[in-house]
Amino acid sequence: MRSFAYMWSAVVFALAVFFVFAGCGEKSRPPADEKPAGIRTDAETEKYVEALKKDPNNLQALIGLGNYYYQTNRDGDAIPLFEKALELDPFNPNIRTDLAVCLRRAGKHDRAITELKKVISGNPRHYQSRYNLGVILIQDKKDLEGGIRAWEGILENIPDYPYRDQLNQEIERLRSSKGSVLLEGKRLS
Repeated sequence: MRSFAYMWSAVVFALAVFFVFAGCGEKSRPPADEKPAGIRTDAETEKYVEALKKDPNNLQALIGLGNYYYQTNRDGDAIPLFEKALELDPFNPNIRTDLAVCLRRAGKHDRAITELKKVISGNPRHYQSRYNLGVILIQDKKDLEGGIRAWEGILENIPDYPYRDQLNQEIERLRSSKGSVLLEGKRLS
């Protein structure tokens, strides 16, 4: 019993030393008011809200506030803003792809797939929509072959795709596993 207590004390001490020297202590935490990189401040989002009060069809405000909600995982708030933006700019592939990601996270996989297919039909080189379609098919619909086909569409239509080698490796890994191990949250785009 004494050796167990000694061993446990040594483990606790080693972990404490690790956290102090690894910079994981209290001093390394960012200030509570610091926002993650790329996320707008409250003042910026308030400008979008005010702009939409003045003009509910302000496309930039719809996109800006939608993007804020998208980045902060407030998909229920982002979806209607992106839908309204698409009424004003129906052929914008980035808005439609962001809408599809929000729909996916909200559990509306079939609608997300429909939105992504609209983008691909109008813009076959829009790799973000093809990549996200593959993710939804593989992870959510458990359609390994459909997802792989979506990703192969990237390789066929976009010869300069910057993550070509990684995507090829992921396709081969999925094929060799015969679907027993689905994509583990990797993001290549």
